[in-house]
Amino acid sequence: MVVLPEGASSGGGGGTSLERGLRVLLAVSDRGSVRVDSLVEQLGLPASTVYRYLRTLRDLGLVEETDGWYRPGGHLGTTRRVSNSTLASLAKPILRPLAAETGETALITARAGMAALCVEQVESPSHMRMTFEIGQVLPLQAGAASRVLLAYAPPELIERALGGRLAVYTPSTPDAEKLRRQLENIRATGFATSRGEFIPGAFAVAVPVFHGEAVVAGLALAGPAARCTHDWQVRARPRLADAARSLSALLG
Repeated sequence: MVVLPEGASSGGGGGTSLERGLRVLLAVSDRGSVRVDSLVEQLGLPASTVYRYLRTLRDLGLVEETDGWYRPGGHLGTTRRVSNSTLASLAKPILRPLAAETGETALITARAGMAALCVEQVESPSHMRMTFEIGQVLPLQAGAASRVLLAYAPPELIERALGGRLAVYTPSTPDAEKLRRQLENIRATGFATSRGEFIPGAFAVAVPVFHGEAVVAGLALAGPAARCTHDWQVRARPRLADAARSLSALLG
């Protein structure tokens, strides 16, 4: 059995208008500088649709355009140090043994503005497992794999996230007060955990990945909560931390 978040897919040309707009924004953020024809090919959306989202993003200051080339705008609130393609290629050989040894899905996430993105994953060998789509947009405040990114985001972005209306995905999704405490705890301990906050019945544990002094990604393990017992966590956390250190070292 494969456990998937309902309505959370961001693959292909489907999804809500918000999801499609986020995919355009994330693609520009990841590529750094890109033309519309490349976005059309990458996202599988009509050129007219891509242009419409780019106009809105430009009006909001989230992208800028010069001579047909689009790049992240000043209001995006993030400086990309490592491309997602680089993260994926370096992480894959680390994710494989991590998933095999812990028995759960291993994934790498990156932040782009006020969202998180699943960059790469290696699925659990078990029939019942958590799985995500590459490129799937995830909320920053719910789930350890993305919340670990919010914990190390610039202070102004954290306050923006806490000050806005937080979406509720399950009864376990944290409110602003609880989220603030969780972020402080992540920075104090160096890891994040979640139980059923984004996907009912799911458990995840995540740690930051550094490039120099900056956190550029989150490395996580996700599986059914019933299988991720305390004993499993005791065994998995050191392995996860070692894997994050290895990936950080590869990033320099």
